[in-house]
Amino acid sequence: MQVSLVTSLTLSSVAPLRAQQHFEEGFKIVNGTKLYYKIIGEGIPLVVVHGGPAMDHSYLLPQMARLGEGYKLIFYDQRAMGKSSQQVDSTSMTMDTFVEDLEGIRKAFNLGKMNLMGHSWGGLVSMWYAVKYPDHLQTLILANTTPASSALRDMSFAIMAHRTSKEDSVAQAAIVQTDAFKNREPKTMERFLRLLFRGSFYDKRYVDSLTLAFDSTYPAKSAMQRYLFKDKSLRSYDLQEALDTIQCPTLVIAGSYDRVAPGTNEMIQEHIRGSKYILLPDCGHFPFVEAPDEFFPIIREFLQGNAR
Repeated sequence: MQVSLVTSLTLSSVAPLRAQQHFEEGFKIVNGTKLYYKIIGEGIPLVVVHGGPAMDHSYLLPQMARLGEGYKLIFYDQRAMGKSSQQVDSTSMTMDTFVEDLEGIRKAFNLGKMNLMGHSWGGLVSMWYAVKYPDHLQTLILANTTPASSALRDMSFAIMAHRTSKEDSVAQAAIVQTDAFKNREPKTMERFLRLLFRGSFYDKRYVDSLTLAFDSTYPAKSAMQRYLFKDKSLRSYDLQEALDTIQCPTLVIAGSYDRVAPGTNEMIQEHIRGSKYILLPDCGHFPFVEAPDEFFPIIREFLQGNAR
């Protein structure tokens, strides 16, 4: 087992997107729906899959743009999320479709073997993709990924609830009772999620540096995401043994303060042959915000040795 612990954590801010970086945005028609994409930087392509569900790529920025210096970052908003179309069939809201959307992105950008990074829920999508299309990957990065089994996922949710402070729990409960929350009004959801994510940071001050911005389409898209919870393959799953089929160079990276069930990341690392696991101390669920000076050099070192 290869496990590394970074011990020189220093918290610092990340500069916003540099003006000279290549920037492109638009839409791709993928599996019958319009998916928004954004490209930052030039060089070896790296597809970045955001977390959620009901989030979009924007929470990864501006911090993640730091990787655009030397790499072509390809972000996209997943089906019925962010700037992507809300005009989708509710029956398409399944993990299998999300995997096929990712495959569609690979084809749309003519990537051949893809370098792939998934954060949180995006890590779960990426693992599912890697199991189905192992020959389509050059490298795989799982950053603070959702667990590879529903049992560990549910345990992680319980840990999250247990570690939420009384003050934050009371504030969240008050918001939940409002009509604005029930209607998923964007500004209210931003306040609620910032409270929710406070407990996902080791240093709570950094929650204000996390980008949370939703537009007028959020209520309808949020309602569409609820159909994901009807997907039987998501309600109960276990990818542990299937991870053995992944053969590309893989990096598993997480924060020691991330609220996941014990053994979550170790199990993933053990099942992906030759993978590397790095744990960032005193860091939570968003290392690109809370520990950029440690997180980004690790990602770059991994890509420089393995990406094509």
